[in-house]
Amino acid sequence: MSYSTIDTIAHTNRLRYIDTRLKVIFAITTLLITVASTSPITPILIFLTATILILFAAKIRLNIYLLLLLTPLLFGLISVLLMSLFFGYTDSPLYSFEILSHIFVLQKEGINAGILVASRAFAGSACLFFLALTTPMTELFTGLKWLRIPEVVIELTMIIYRYIFLFLGEAQRMWLASQMRGENNFRTKIEVTSMMASTLFLRTLHQGEKLFVAMNSRCYDGETNSLSYRENPKRISVTALFAVLLFEFSLAYLAIITQNMALI
Repeated sequence: MSYSTIDTIAHTNRLRYIDTRLKVIFAITTLLITVASTSPITPILIFLTATILILFAAKIRLNIYLLLLLTPLLFGLISVLLMSLFFGYTDSPLYSFEILSHIFVLQKEGINAGILVASRAFAGSACLFFLALTTPMTELFTGLKWLRIPEVVIELTMIIYRYIFLFLGEAQRMWLASQMRGENNFRTKIEVTSMMASTLFLRTLHQGEKLFVAMNSRCYDGETNSLSYRENPKRISVTALFAVLLFEFSLAYLAIITQNMALI
């Protein structure tokens, strides 16, 4: 999954023209509730809600969404496995098995803790995927400005986002050049990769210096005066904002009444 693909989806999905401020409020507030929840029930509900919005409201293709979920899935499985083995009390074993004359015991408390961590990872990732897949980055920066995020944070984020594509393209060109030279065996690939990493780091520094000189020559004073920043944004829909806040309060209430509740 490339960044250009995500950017294309963000410009062509069904929720593209929904007020960016509403999407930012929904994503950030839901993410905070996910992190604060002490039971997996609320994160699971948040994950299902975000998934429904991504697949059925925004009409994002299922294979793209599943590809994005591979990383939190791997993290969740590892968390459940490791925490079930090393967390919990010895007097509450759930299952035991033997590998190479060593007995491993799955603890009930460890499994519940792993499920909580995995559910948080899935729900938090789904919230961020919802925001990234339905909102172009330029509009997201405007929404963050409306939320009074410090200017320096927004400016740095814009610069980082711009140069992600630049350095990905540079790394791809360097990799293709190494492949065309016939450097295909494993040892050579390791050596070439290390050389590419160091060269790409030096080029990054060089590009940063060029950017600094270019922005100073344009009298850069710490603020980007783009048209989207100058425009007076339309008033946010009170009805839509009330619906979002009502949903968030419902999630917060659910997190409170289900606190410390385990699935096993």
